[in-house]
Amino acid sequence: MISLNPDKAVYTLTGQTQGTTYTIKYIHASAIIDSISIQQILSDIDHSLSLYQPTSFISQFNKSSRGVKADVHLSNVVRNSLLVSNATNGCFDITVKPISMLWGFNAASPKSIPTLALLQKTSKFVGYHHVSFNRDSLIKDNPNTQIDCDGIAQGYTVDQLAWFVRNKGISDFMVEVGGEVYASGKNSAGSDWIIGIEGVEVYKGDNHFITKKISLSNKAVTTSGSMKKYRKLGNKYWSHIVDPSTAMPVDNGIVSVTVIGPDAITADAYDNAFMVMGINKAFALADSIKNMGLYLVYANKDGRISDTSNACFKQFLINQ
Repeated sequence: MISLNPDKAVYTLTGQTQGTTYTIKYIHASAIIDSISIQQILSDIDHSLSLYQPTSFISQFNKSSRGVKADVHLSNVVRNSLLVSNATNGCFDITVKPISMLWGFNAASPKSIPTLALLQKTSKFVGYHHVSFNRDSLIKDNPNTQIDCDGIAQGYTVDQLAWFVRNKGISDFMVEVGGEVYASGKNSAGSDWIIGIEGVEVYKGDNHFITKKISLSNKAVTTSGSMKKYRKLGNKYWSHIVDPSTAMPVDNGIVSVTVIGPDAITADAYDNAFMVMGINKAFALADSIKNMGLYLVYANKDGRISDTSNACFKQFLINQ
């Protein structure tokens, strides 16, 4: 707890969730948020979206031949996912799970690269068009279709925690889950919140973990991709992001994508889509969306690591 003045202080809650950590900082006259309430929210989300819980709603859907009655969390996440899938021509697609598993993501590491025949066979039941809603039921038209919401779940969790904090009458706070952030109002110094992100310097050497900094208020920032998430098969490193249209890990030079958006679920979905799109298409789409900031770290043809950002993102950068 950091004292600001006789009336307000900064309170911090931290813990474990979704295989990572969370942090909540808020400014208020007293500690009105307890860890038990936060854990209940996180538990409810896990019971809906966790692939590691056999009884979760998403696990029930994946095991079903037709579908399930969706709870509010699964419904919210899938509906938002389908919106972004349509907006990105399927570059973001939660049904890519079976292909990701063939490549060893969200599963045991494969001993070899999947065959073309196996990828083509699996691709027949991959595609967001296989998933739809019938009132409050999430249904699929192919019994083999499965979904994985990990590319959007952390962003959604950030938004749910932010909603909870705001409904407590708190306007100045920051919520972070696994590096995905939503910042509201001002920090203890009365300024926008200062958020560190992985800049190009991170990828130039293991011992130089330098971040860029942005100032953020009433917006979210999320990042997808990292050299730390690449998998080696044979003599080549493969990205953990799969292109749904080719069933192959992306190989377009993009190392990581950071997105600033109005909320974390939106930014989290688009950062995955931009990884798949490639640099030019990613910037074209980001610039067509109001108030969406985009920052890319990418490898040049000669192997050098560079970065670039759009005009919206540059507004938030802090000169270092």
